[in-house]
This record gives sequence, structure tokens and C-alpha cells, in this order.
Amino acid sequence: MLKLKNGATLAHSYQVNQVDGGGDYYRDTLLPLMCDGRWNEIQNHIVIRLPNGDGIKFSSDNWGFRLLQPENPLALLFTYQDKILPYRLRNETKAAVLARMFTGRKTITLDTLRAWLNSLKPLVAQLPLIGLDSFSQLTDEILHDLAQTNPDIFNSPQRVCAVNSLIDCYEELPFDVNFSRQSSEKLGVQAAKQSQHLAIPPRIYKKLIIQFSKDITDLTRHILKIESETVRMLDIQREFKDYSVKQFRQGMIANPFNGAATLEQVEETFKREGVLLVDHLKGEKDSPGRWMKVFDQLQPPIRSISSYALSKNWSYEPFKIGKLQFDTIGKFINFLMDVDTKCKTLCLLLSGMRIDELNSMHPDYGAQSYQVYNQTIHLFTTRQSKITRGQQTEEDIFVTNQIGHKAYHLLTSIHRPYLKRVKDKKIGYFAMLQKSTYPQVIIKKNWANFLANRVNNWLLNNKSNIISLEDESFLRVSNPSNSGIEAGNTFKFTNHQTRRSFAFYMVGLELMAYPQLKKQLSHLSSAMTRHYANNASYWGLLRSEVHHERMLQKSELLASVYKRLAQGGTLAGGKGKILKKLAGSKSYFEESEIDRRLDPSYWRKLIEAGKEHVHAIAPGMYCTNAQCDMRINVALDECVDCEFDFIIDGLYAEGKRLAAHRNLVVLDEMNDLNHNVLSQLVVVIRSCERILNDLEISFTPIELPENIKEMLIDTFEA
Repeated sequence: MLKLKNGATLAHSYQVNQVDGGGDYYRDTLLPLMCDGRWNEIQNHIVIRLPNGDGIKFSSDNWGFRLLQPENPLALLFTYQDKILPYRLRNETKAAVLARMFTGRKTITLDTLRAWLNSLKPLVAQLPLIGLDSFSQLTDEILHDLAQTNPDIFNSPQRVCAVNSLIDCYEELPFDVNFSRQSSEKLGVQAAKQSQHLAIPPRIYKKLIIQFSKDITDLTRHILKIESETVRMLDIQREFKDYSVKQFRQGMIANPFNGAATLEQVEETFKREGVLLVDHLKGEKDSPGRWMKVFDQLQPPIRSISSYALSKNWSYEPFKIGKLQFDTIGKFINFLMDVDTKCKTLCLLLSGMRIDELNSMHPDYGAQSYQVYNQTIHLFTTRQSKITRGQQTEEDIFVTNQIGHKAYHLLTSIHRPYLKRVKDKKIGYFAMLQKSTYPQVIIKKNWANFLANRVNNWLLNNKSNIISLEDESFLRVSNPSNSGIEAGNTFKFTNHQTRRSFAFYMVGLELMAYPQLKKQLSHLSSAMTRHYANNASYWGLLRSEVHHERMLQKSELLASVYKRLAQGGTLAGGKGKILKKLAGSKSYFEESEIDRRLDPSYWRKLIEAGKEHVHAIAPGMYCTNAQCDMRINVALDECVDCEFDFIIDGLYAEGKRLAAHRNLVVLDEMNDLNHNVLSQLVVVIRSCERILNDLEISFTPIELPENIKEMLIDTFEA
């Protein structure tokens, strides 16, 4: 039997789906026709009557239930992978759906019914391939053979239960059930292991947090303006709707709706309700408010205000938020939706909470702060009251940071104006931002799906959704059992990844221990916490390995410099030439404690103690100054005699020298050579030649043409 959240709607649904005398419409009228095999006749029958008088035909392959469940509208589709199911099996599947809706003692929600149907359809699609066109032809042997040749049909317990459900209602079905209860063991299949939610790769995780945090921080200073502009936008929409309705009722506008189909639907509804559509406002005398009640229940989409763009009466000032400006309501709503996405994503990323908890946070009390030892602690709470010590449980509270708080306060400032205008006072703290004409609450499932799609679109637009080689390496270690994570594939963001990633990075980066994380994630079992942080030890191990390798390479580099000197090798750079001069002969390193400098372990201790430093500034060129700023743009003329630099290879210098010479010649030929550029190129050439000379590398000096020399002379004289 069908179960709906709205008891009145459910009662009315059962009432309209009864035959005269109170009998069950499915059992008493439809089922006999099906049992007689009169499938062609039943196609045009209304099999489900809706509260507004409309009906769903048996022949339809899309059964919509918006009127039965407006808070979570869904549809039952009798297609599989966009293909229509075989005729007889499709009819029998529809019969099974009706049987579960209108018969039996067990109740079933529309969501569960849709999930059951989706679990059954893979089997339905497979039966024609083995020559079957009816459920009545299924036996234990056939099901076992199907499972062996096509294990994906029963790769989850839900799909096995979907078949068994036919046994539960066999008395109300137009076909025989000739198989017994099935199980994974009986079918000889192993249920596929559920893949763990991916940990978002560091590259994407970092980009989301940094960019979203920056955008939200920039907008927080305009939070009052955003709310006031949202109020103004909704006021404009309401006034325009009232104007359009009034003009329509007075016969001044023939069709204020989006399309002729909407007008026809409005006309049919008003006719059925016995209300005159174009009443010139006279209906308010006999039945005040009746006309608008029927109209608002239908909520027909009003033509956009942009159709009056040239009308002075409906012109409005652009919506301004700081330096941002939006000329139309549509653009402003898109902006609000973008901010909504970033705020919700940050709340999830910066707390590890579930979608359910975010959905239940009260706009006034959801984000709280309190002082502990002069430190401000920011919290999210799902309780609908202020935080009082001793009154909240661990499951109610999630620690976040200041950015998380800003995101939530900005989020509530967007939705508050909408929620104040919601007429149907259902529980919910988020509004459907697109519905600016008829503000309404949006349920968790709908906004959760919308959020994931918006984040994926953001990643796509910012060219961050393609898995890189680095991402692949990370994903294979953090999620070894998952598939589809090869470089070049598309990374798909899902909402629960924020929770998995939070656990992974908190433990992996040693920002939280397991007991702390268990409380943060509201887990009853520490085993679940460890599952969320699965493979996070990789992060610490990787960090340790990288640090070890970095120390090893630096210490070996410094030791190799002194070995080079001990063997009579050459060095360039200011420090290199000083060391060469101090070394004198090989004997300098052969006796006393100075030979310790040939041992990498000696340098490792000094580096880890902070007494020595070295970093690369170019291939074969190194600096020992920890404060050096020349790590990206290397000025070779400064490195030649710098007291901190040593150069062990001339390849980079030779390349820079030849490149500078080539640029000089090209610019000269194009008559585009000026004094500043010329002096820079010549300095590079001469500096490189000094390095090559210090390293005792043979080269042919570059001779400058006379016309270029004259330019240099003129420059120096000036």
C-alpha cells in the first residue's frame, strides 16, 4: 500500500482510486482485464487518479507524481537506459507497480517504489535476450543461469530483493510466479563491493577551498546589500505577478503565461473548480480570495518581466553588489545560485558534516561562536536552539573555522528573503532560488543533487575536472579499490566526498587524531572513522618520504661540491670561487676533521639543525642563502660573484648565452633594438662567458658587430 507524508493527500488518493461501492479500483477493475490478457484494451485506461482530477494512463511510460508528493516530485519511468522495455514485460511491470501501490499490508513510499522499479529493470531488459516475454516463465534454474552468465543483473542485495518482492504480492499479479525466494548464495553470485567515496585530489581540493574562500570573503563585506537586493528583486517579481494576474482577470491580457499549453491547463483547472477565469474582479464579492487560491495552487509560470523591457513602468535599477552589477533579474538569480553553491560547499568542506546536518541547521542558531581561553571557537550546530554547555550532544556539533562561519551567514542572507515569502509553511531552511515568483522550500534531495551538478560545472568551466597524472597517482593510493580514475578521465564531484576528504586530510596531515575525528564526524564507531580516513597514513608517509629524499639530495649535493674540490674540479659563482681558493690543493681534505665535509651525513645534520641551507636556482646552479628571492627569475650577472652561489655545470649558462645572442641578432635585423634591451642582453652574454671561463669550459666568445658596439658606447657616455 502506498504511503505519503501528507495524510490528507493519501486519504484523498485512496478515495479517488476506488470504484463505486468502495471497491479497490486496481483489484476489482484493472486486474481482471490484465488476467484475461486484454492488454491492448487496458492501454487507454486511467490507472492512477490524481487529486486534481487528472489521471495517469496505463500506456504512459512516464508516471509523474508531482501532485501526490509536491515536496519531492518524482516519476516512474518504464524505460531502461533510454530504451523502452518490451511490450508484455513492460505491461507486467506496470501491473506489479500498481499492485504494490494499492494492495497488500506493507506500506511503500514513492521513493522506495522508484528504487524497487530501477532495481528490477535490468532483469526485465535481459529476459527477451534469452527468449522470455513474461515473468511467469522465470524459474529457479533460469534465474541461476542468468546470474551466472550476467552477474551484473544481481550485483547488489537490492536487485535480489526486487525479484523476491514479486512473490510478496503474487496474488495481486496478472501472471504466475514460478520461482522461490532468491539469495546471492542461491544464485551463485557475489554482491559487488561498494566503492568507497573518493578523497578529492589535493589539486582540486586546494582549488575549491582557496577560490571559494576568496570569493565568499570578498562578498561577506556586502552581506547586508546582498540581502536587501534580494528583497528588492522578490518585490519586483511579486508586483509584476500581481499586475499580470489583475490584467488577465480583467481581460486586458490574453495570455500572461509561458505558452499556450499553460493557458489551457489554467482554463481546465478553473472550469473544474467552477471559478470564472476572466471575472473582471467580480468574484471577490461573492467568494473573496477564492480565485487567487485556485491560481496559487496551480502556480502557472508567468511570462518573464523581460517581455516588458521597453516599458517604463517595469524598468528597474540594476542590482549592485560592490563592483558587481546585474542588469536583469535572471543574471542576479544566477549570481545568487553561484554564491549558494560556494557557501554550501565550503560549509561541507570545512566541517565534515553530512548533507542532512547542513539541511537541518537553523538560520539563526546554526552557526555559533564562543570563547575558550581567549580563543574563538566556531561551531556549526544542528539543534534548533542556542548552544548551552551540557545541553548538546556530540552528534549536534561540528567545529569549523571563520571562513565556514562567513559562508553560512552569507548563505542564510540569501535564503531569508525567500523563506519569509513562502506561503506553504513546510519545514525547511533553504528555498528554491529559481522560484522567485512563487517562493517555496526546497527539500534536501533536490538541492543536494543540484549542488553536486553546480560544483562539477564549476570544475569544468575552470578546467579542473580532468584527472592529471598526479591526481591518478594520489587516487590510486588513497582509493585503491575504485575504478575509472585514470589520467584523462573526468573527475566527478559528489557531496559525500567532502566528508571523506575531510577525514583523509585531517588524519593524513596530522591535524586531528582518531578520537577527535570520531567526535567531529559524529561516528558511533571508531571503525567507521578509520574507514573514512582509510589510507590516510599514506599522506604522512609520503610527507616523510619527500622530506627524507629532500634532505638526502641536499646533503649529497653539498658533499659532492667538496669532493669536486678535493679532486681538483672547478666551481663558478662567488662562493664557488672562494671555496676553490681556500681548498688550494687536494691535501686540504685529506687530513684532520675537515674531511667530514666529504660525508653527506655531516651536511644532513647541519641542514636539519638550520645551520646550513641550499636550494637550486637553475640547472647546475645553487644558492646557500635562505633569504634568496631569486628562485624564479635568475639574474646571472648577480650570481657570478655572489658570495652565496656556486655553479657546478655550464650547460644552463651556455644555453642562456646562445639565446641572448640570437635575440640580439634578431632584434637588430628587425631594427627593434634599443639601448635598454641591448645592455641587458650583453650583460647576460658576458656573465655566461665568465661562468664558462671559471668552469674551464672552452667556448668561442661572441663578438659584437660595430653598429652594436657604437650603441653601447653611446649608452655608457650618456
